[in-house]
Amino acid sequence: MRNATQTLLTLLALTGVITACKQTDINGTNDLYIANDQAILNYASQKAYKGSKLTSGLYFYKTDSVIGAKKPAVGEEVQFNYKSYNINTGVLVDSSASTTPVYYPYGIQSILSGLEQGLGLMGEGDKAIMLLPSYIGYNDRALTNLPAYSPVRFDVTLVRSRTQDQQISDYISRNSLPTPELSTTGLRFIRTQTNTAGTSPTTGQTVTIRYAGRTLRSRTAFDSTGTGTFDATLGQGKYVAGFEEGLSKLRVGEKATIIFPSTLGYGTTGVVQNNTYIITPYAPLRFDLEVVSVK
Repeated sequence: MRNATQTLLTLLALTGVITACKQTDINGTNDLYIANDQAILNYASQKAYKGSKLTSGLYFYKTDSVIGAKKPAVGEEVQFNYKSYNINTGVLVDSSASTTPVYYPYGIQSILSGLEQGLGLMGEGDKAIMLLPSYIGYNDRALTNLPAYSPVRFDVTLVRSRTQDQQISDYISRNSLPTPELSTTGLRFIRTQTNTAGTSPTTGQTVTIRYAGRTLRSRTAFDSTGTGTFDATLGQGKYVAGFEEGLSKLRVGEKATIIFPSTLGYGTTGVVQNNTYIITPYAPLRFDLEVVSVK
């Protein structure tokens, strides 16, 4: 397959670069950070919050708790809504639209570290207030209504957390796709055009194909042949396992939609371009395939 070209991880103002500032990188004697910590304690006291300040610097206060609720595991897709405020002024900084929640693969460390830690303390249906000092927040980034090195408040609702199998099942349902053939590897295979007289490709052959690949939350392809074709050689380990397995099930003249978990795709690494995830770790993928010829 070709190199992916479409940025997939856009989480409003939450998105950070892949190599982010860590607690161990911070000089704890810095007056700005000390002032952040004190401002958070003062704010929590004034609001009579009944939360606690963690060793990371995060102040966490769960305002609504669902007993026995499932907590997110690393690699699951969390769905949440939020509003953020400047603690010093009370002014709204950012929010997710009520009709457009944020979807994020939990544990990949690509959003604010304080926010990610707080999400891990929540269960499905929980609501929480998180107070982040700048060293686990936006640090030296300035946003509208939030100067650099400012503490920030997040009001968060964790809607749900889904495994990759659940994500795939949800995707098939909401897109009204036919019930797929499920292989032992986890590949979902939906043949959309049949040609029983077509030749089946074998290992080592070059297969001329058309394809488009996308993540399950994206409306646009991260990679495709467009109006052209692509020559793929099977059995040489050049492509992700799910892509090869899907191709091997097709004959010349046939088309299919395949959906597979990240264990058959880009795994826990994803695809990075210019320090931004093109495909995030733990991302299930969809490919639409057509076999044009075999030689």
